[in-house]
Amino acid sequence: MAERVSSDSVRALVVDDSMANVLVLSAMLEEYGIQTDTAESGMEAIECACSMKYDIIIMDYLMPDMDGVEAASQIMFLSDGEDKALIIGVSATVDARVTELFKNAGAESVLKKPVRKDELELKLRQYGIISGEIEEADISQADFDSASFLSAVEGLNYDEGLSVMAGRLDNYMNVLSVSVRNISEIYNKLDVIRSTEQMEMMTILFHSLKGIFLNIGADELANASKVLEFAAKDAANEYVHEHIDNYMEEVLKFHSQLEAVCVSYKENFVGKDMVGGIPKSEFEEKLARLREHIENFEYIEITDTLEIMISGSEGENKEKLEEIYDCIQDFQYDEALAVLDSMMLL
Repeated sequence: MAERVSSDSVRALVVDDSMANVLVLSAMLEEYGIQTDTAESGMEAIECACSMKYDIIIMDYLMPDMDGVEAASQIMFLSDGEDKALIIGVSATVDARVTELFKNAGAESVLKKPVRKDELELKLRQYGIISGEIEEADISQADFDSASFLSAVEGLNYDEGLSVMAGRLDNYMNVLSVSVRNISEIYNKLDVIRSTEQMEMMTILFHSLKGIFLNIGADELANASKVLEFAAKDAANEYVHEHIDNYMEEVLKFHSQLEAVCVSYKENFVGKDMVGGIPKSEFEEKLARLREHIENFEYIEITDTLEIMISGSEGENKEKLEEIYDCIQDFQYDEALAVLDSMMLL
């Protein structure tokens, strides 16, 4: 059996502009007992690395504002000799150029999206993060069987998506719920510029959608996103404009079906011991952890915890969590605590 790593001994940072991707990688790391923080941009990753020592950083390549290569380079520059984190790049396209860029920035290696658990485990072994024989995850066939309702989403290979999440239907549904929100946000941004010549921005948006579709098992849409991403990157404006309308229709159809099954899951499968999509006991633990972070003025930890809780909440709880988030953005910690105290689990 593997030597299960204590959360006090190893700390990881997962960096990706897609919260769905962050959840997948965080879930994998936490299977080994590794305490995981998250960041949704290169700049946020630098801020995290300046305020916390990380043993390992998993860094996405293409992100808005600052890509993962630049963020890795800045983190390595700001780090002290022996305290430098081990950085693993992540990219949907892993070729000689991307590998060289990451290695020149100080990364040890690059993994291809979607990251598979066995590939990540191999790297964790290689760099001494885990050791010994790894106990196989207890994958329940019942979870695969009970996931058959997901067949209502055309183009979703839910067996593949579940396998990425070690067969845990609850974790997979959490990722799908976050993906619904992420796809909607990116779709709306793309819809605004679909008839323009803003190919650079389109490249980023197609890339983001590709990453989401890869992680949840929507391979056909991932491939369609990849084709348009490369076309936009090569400034093939005519090709993009010719195919984008049909692509957007397919994305919208997929999103509608995915949203419907996520709503149905919450209504029919999630028990009374849940708050939104989060087990009540886990939600209460997160509230206690959130209070501790606020009392200690730990801005990064507060925002990370809030983003995860908001994505899995609904109704009054979600409204109050969003109110706390707004207070924290204005550094109103006492007001944030007051809102937290007023929260009641419904």
